[in-house]
Amino acid sequence: MDDIRSCIHQVPIFQVLPQDSVLRLQRAMHHRKLEPGQVVLTAGDPVDHLIVVARGLLKLARMSPGGREQVVRELGPGQFFGELGLFAPMAAEANLVAVLETDACLLRRDAVQGELKTHPPVALALVEALAQRLAEAERTIGELALMDVGQRLASELLRLAGDPHTLASGPIAFEIPYSWAEMAGRLATTPESLSRRLRSLVDEGIVSVQSRRVTIHDPEALKERTF
Repeated sequence: MDDIRSCIHQVPIFQVLPQDSVLRLQRAMHHRKLEPGQVVLTAGDPVDHLIVVARGLLKLARMSPGGREQVVRELGPGQFFGELGLFAPMAAEANLVAVLETDACLLRRDAVQGELKTHPPVALALVEALAQRLAEAERTIGELALMDVGQRLASELLRLAGDPHTLASGPIAFEIPYSWAEMAGRLATTPESLSRRLRSLVDEGIVSVQSRRVTIHDPEALKERTF
């Protein structure tokens, strides 16, 4: 990435900053180009930077004692990790790993804290982002507790498909941004169990699959599978 300034401009919480603040943050950040599978942070590492994704995809994932991966959350362009570390010392709760080829910018904690102190709207926007992250975590916990694997798969496919209004208008095709094995980890199941549930959806004509490309042919039927 030639111009790492895009990191600042892609993050909504920084868009309320005056130009001089943006320039200070640009001077404080440095760029990392990551290959798929490259580890940014390991669980337990201190978090002393705000990590912003400019391009690509990162995942925060835990490994169970049995070696199974559980994806906690993902970060696409404009999203960030380490915001809790802006307020107090913290350690990474899981491994932060590149899923795709990724351009990320790292902003020093002291630099971001300086702008938060002088520009309260940024602090408020950051709190709102934390609240949204908490809501997403509660949704995931609820799905794991109340939904079976088939329901979680249907819910995830609908989420990846995007705008529900587009879904209502007919078939929609999209590409999942990670492997099916990684989706199994995200849904807290095994690849074999996920494959059986996916095959059922294909056999019934609800979806079709070619590698990572999925087409939802019957959105209403898929929505019914989430109940």
